[in-house]
Amino acid sequence: MDSAANDEVPELEQLELIQRLGRIGYWEYAPATRAFTLPPHSLDLLSSLTGCSPTVVPRLRDVMVDAERRRFLDALEQAVRGRLALHLQLRLVSYRGQSATIVVKGVPVERDGDSRFAGTFHDITREKQVETEREEVLSQLHAVLGGLPVGVTVFDEDLCLLFWNDHIYDILGLPQGAVYKYVRFEDLIRYPAERGEYGPGDPDELIAQRAALARRFEAHRFERAARDGRTLLVDGYPFRFGGRISGFVTTYTDITEQKRSAEQIAHQHQVLKTIIDNFPGGISLFDGSLRLVASNAPFQTLLDFPDALMQRETVCFEDLVRFNIARGEYGPGDPQEQIAVFMARARDPQLHKMERTRPNGRTLEIIGAPIPDGGFVTIYIDVTERKRSEEQVRNMALQDALTRLPNRLNLNEQIERALAPRAGHAETFALLFLDLDGFKGVNDSLGHDAGDALLTQVAGRLRETVRETDTVARLGGDEFVVLLRDADGDETAPRIAEAIIARLAEPFALDATTARIGTSIGIAVHPRHGAHREALLKAADEAMYRAKAAGRGTWRMAESKDGR
Repeated sequence: MDSAANDEVPELEQLELIQRLGRIGYWEYAPATRAFTLPPHSLDLLSSLTGCSPTVVPRLRDVMVDAERRRFLDALEQAVRGRLALHLQLRLVSYRGQSATIVVKGVPVERDGDSRFAGTFHDITREKQVETEREEVLSQLHAVLGGLPVGVTVFDEDLCLLFWNDHIYDILGLPQGAVYKYVRFEDLIRYPAERGEYGPGDPDELIAQRAALARRFEAHRFERAARDGRTLLVDGYPFRFGGRISGFVTTYTDITEQKRSAEQIAHQHQVLKTIIDNFPGGISLFDGSLRLVASNAPFQTLLDFPDALMQRETVCFEDLVRFNIARGEYGPGDPQEQIAVFMARARDPQLHKMERTRPNGRTLEIIGAPIPDGGFVTIYIDVTERKRSEEQVRNMALQDALTRLPNRLNLNEQIERALAPRAGHAETFALLFLDLDGFKGVNDSLGHDAGDALLTQVAGRLRETVRETDTVARLGGDEFVVLLRDADGDETAPRIAEAIIARLAEPFALDATTARIGTSIGIAVHPRHGAHREALLKAADEAMYRAKAAGRGTWRMAESKDGR
């Protein structure tokens, strides 16, 4: 019997628990002020998705890549104007190279006479990863199937045909028009059922029985009579993506003439199953005596084995190991000890997955698995470009695209690190908030290309003027912030501010003309002008506006809490 209402978890706590466990966040948008509001647990979820520091409070718009942010804001504006529902799938930026995807939903709401827009964002990163992995595996699987000497079909979890090879037309006696992508399992097996290949009985009942068995996604093996009196060996086994069953692979082998070689055929199908289950790439297969019995061209190419070695009548595992040791593939060490280690592993193979960077700089992902009746199969995948891609994503997430300076997200994280006490003492540092004077006139008169060139030169001069330990960041537009580390005393920040003002007052060469601008600077010093990032940035921003009001081309110190 359910507990009384007084003993139940309060409704608000229930909602927060559901959102936390379901990785669902809540947001509100005020069209009048264009401000977003997120509760604490939603901010925590946003931080975890982007991999930012727990002390950094992200904003919903700031964690989207530029194109996604524009798409989101445009769609939100249309939904607000038309009082429509919002439903988008968006990709997020990341502090540490992670890739995150969310589904954002929203509807217009009325609260105390105030028109707002409220909704949720749901973490679907894992689902997207599974989908991507599934498509990659199926793409490679399709390439493998065409070269196999047996008929192969691949059905998805809904029993719809994904892939097949041409052998099934002859082996199963299927007309060309009967086989197409996403044809239902029941429709495909109707042809042999109506020819009596499944035995006596009503074809519809026989089809239903086999469809029910297929939906159990259990590995199976059996022989059945095919047309023209031939005998087929049918092997079926499920495959998984993301930890769940996503379909099954079935092979059809005409064993009419080879029934006496049943053990050999069983071994060949076990090899096929192992290769498919472990994602094909460069492939090598060694038998129980550690002799190479099968490999493909990418195996030799990825590992740079010469033809003279691979074309021997018998290639043993030890031959390949000795060759690699001789050319320094495994680094320094006693050759005999290295051989002993590799041979011990090969004699007792275990399922394993690792990455190895070769001397030529290429990185391989290596996946190995033992074969039940002896030997092991290994695949090799070149992941060099994917590592490089992850590094590019990390750089793009933390850099301003035009100037290559740290962006706002990067600056926020560096300020948070500066705020963290070191050796028990808080660091004294300063923030210089810069706004260019006269930039709009240059941009309007000479064009955006000239404006971009000017901003790039400004970034270079700022780097030259500050110290190596300092950070120059671009917030956007013509706004820059300089983080001065270890800014003890009252002289460091003003001195560097005056140097920046003088440097930016010098003329800039822009194609066939020159341009002059200036800058107004506001200075805030930690901890005098604030104990938190937002307080320090606000204080420096306000000081910058006072510098502009004082005639521009100058600097002003933020006001302390006591008015100084």
